[in-house]
Amino acid sequence: MSSTNECDKTPAAPPSFSRSSVSRKLKRMVSELARPGGRMVGSEGHFLAEQWLERELAALPLDPYDGLDFRLPYEAEGEQFANFAAVFAGEDRSLPPVLLGAHYDSVIPHPCADDNAAAVAIVLCAAAELASAEMKRDVVIAIFDAEEPPYFQTDAMGSVVFSTAQSDGRGFAAAIILDLVGHNVRIPQLGILTPPAVQKLLVIQGAESHAALADLVCATTKTKTLSVIAASNHYLPDMSDHYAFRHAGVPFLFLSCGQWEHYHQPTDTPDRLNYRKMSAICELTCQLVQGCTGLELAPTSATGDLTAELEADSIRRAFGPLLRLAGIQTMERRADVDRFAAFLLRAHG
Repeated sequence: MSSTNECDKTPAAPPSFSRSSVSRKLKRMVSELARPGGRMVGSEGHFLAEQWLERELAALPLDPYDGLDFRLPYEAEGEQFANFAAVFAGEDRSLPPVLLGAHYDSVIPHPCADDNAAAVAIVLCAAAELASAEMKRDVVIAIFDAEEPPYFQTDAMGSVVFSTAQSDGRGFAAAIILDLVGHNVRIPQLGILTPPAVQKLLVIQGAESHAALADLVCATTKTKTLSVIAASNHYLPDMSDHYAFRHAGVPFLFLSCGQWEHYHQPTDTPDRLNYRKMSAICELTCQLVQGCTGLELAPTSATGDLTAELEADSIRRAFGPLLRLAGIQTMERRADVDRFAAFLLRAHG
């Protein structure tokens, strides 16, 4: 983490941001997108989701990313897919843009509200809040197809296609990806008795992908409405669309509340989500996007453990005395973070 005081400067959210109104909008969006039949590629629900996305994007003060249409169709292995992308202009359009994205397809023919209608709703609400903000560079809003198996990490995956074949040649300064961001985190053994600090958990991975991201993430962990912790991407395999950008060498941040008992289950329904928490995540997402647009994210050759201090500090701030209940006496260095990560993985195993 940088030795500057930048992490003391919490990025500003859009001045008009209202958590109550955003919560209502998020609930409306999830209920419309997370239909009972799901959004599996090739299904009627997938087609309806495409129509819904076109309407929602057209209602925002954004332009189609390719200048023509929000829908970006593509074909792979004889199947038809479609990404969706919009952009709002920054001050210097020659600069690589910041991308904010989430996938919209589902893995089973069921609502899949947390995976990933919640993230799509947050991305679209953040776009509405940010559209009137002044940005140094463009911001691209991308809603990807084909993230779920059997397409995950294949050439048909929407984010892979977008980053390699549908982008405009400027590359990307950074990518911010959301997935599984609608639920309260619970320790299975405790259920509803899980401490509030744990239920409010949100993990940000990827600050280690560029030295300039550490201070930005440091500042966003100071919110009291969420328990935000930073974690290196190496603790888990690539879980979502940040895979495409990480492999392309793009600095990235991945926001997630992790898997839960309703992951890839018919019970992942809109009524199980926490829309107040989602509103807080939307506000934080706006802060991250605004922060990233002002960063210099040139290629870096920095090596070593860039974020151990940041990760330990964010965990200590979020959980405080609860760490001792987990048998963790200190939280200062990478070894302490390793122990905490192992505890969380055991608790959710």
